[in-house]
Amino acid sequence: MPQDKSNASTEIEATFKERRGNLRSIASRAGEDEAEDAIQDAFVTIIEEVQRQEVRALDKLVSRVVRFAAINRFRRRKTRIDYARENAGEGAVNSAADPERALMGAQRLKRVLATIDSMPTRRREVFLMHRVDEMTYPQIAKRIGISVKAVEKHMHLAMRQLSDADD
Repeated sequence: MPQDKSNASTEIEATFKERRGNLRSIASRAGEDEAEDAIQDAFVTIIEEVQRQEVRALDKLVSRVVRFAAINRFRRRKTRIDYARENAGEGAVNSAADPERALMGAQRLKRVLATIDSMPTRRREVFLMHRVDEMTYPQIAKRIGISVKAVEKHMHLAMRQLSDADD
């Protein structure tokens, strides 16, 4: 694929348009409601990949990246569903039954919130977009104009900071 960025973007866009039906079918692994989002995630990932290095087999890359994006979305949804099933009914702590546990939980929550507030602005922003808004790394990168690798680094540092504060 040519290294010219504008030409590469045009070629990627054309490939996605030409193969829309096929890509939608691949992405439907994520579920019908997630298929379009999986295709969009793949599009962003491919644009970033082309900016980093030359891509020779764009058609194969598109299929593979869409398939991986769909699988990742399916796994995330399944994990959320499994977690919700496992914790059904455990959401509310009866503070009258165990006041010590409720106090410890409240204190821990205060520490976590204080730690999040003390994070550098960009790290906090990335962390909240991912954990609260449930945005993917490529979505975050695109929204705030940084690389996916930078998003990964911010998330790693945020998780380390939260872990250190919890010790």
